[in-house]
This record gives sequence, structure tokens and C-alpha cells, in this order.
Amino acid sequence: MVLSASEKGKTRLRAIPCGFIAEVQTKMRCYQELRRVRVRLIEVYKKIVQVMDEMEAMRMEELPSPDKKRSPREG
Repeated sequence: MVLSASEKGKTRLRAIPCGFIAEVQTKMRCYQELRRVRVRLIEVYKKIVQVMDEMEAMRMEELPSPDKKRSPREG
């Protein structure tokens, strides 16, 4: 089995000894899952920041001035 990896911007090929193939495959799957989860985490973080920005904008909006003709029960 051969594994390719980027090192200092260049793709390197590494031959994996037969006794380590299962271990390397397990670690590759874990790494690939980490990459997928990291992408999802970034998406969620961006959404959180967007919602917080919207909340801040709403907080900064000016409230309408109270209408003097309306009774307190109508408001």
C-alpha cells in the first residue's frame, strides 16, 4: 500500500509496510472524519456569528415612540 501526503507543498508517496496497513487505514478514516467534522464546525460557527450579528442589529434598532392616544391596555 502507498500513501500520498502533502509535505511543504509537495506530494510525497510513502510505502506502508504490510504489518501497518490496518493501523494506517484506521488512522486515515479517523483523519478523514476529522476533516469532515471540521468543515461542519466551521459552517455552524459562521451561522452562529450571522445570527449574533442579526441580534445585535435588532438590538440597535430604534423603538417606535409610544403613541399618546393609545391606552396602556392596547399596547
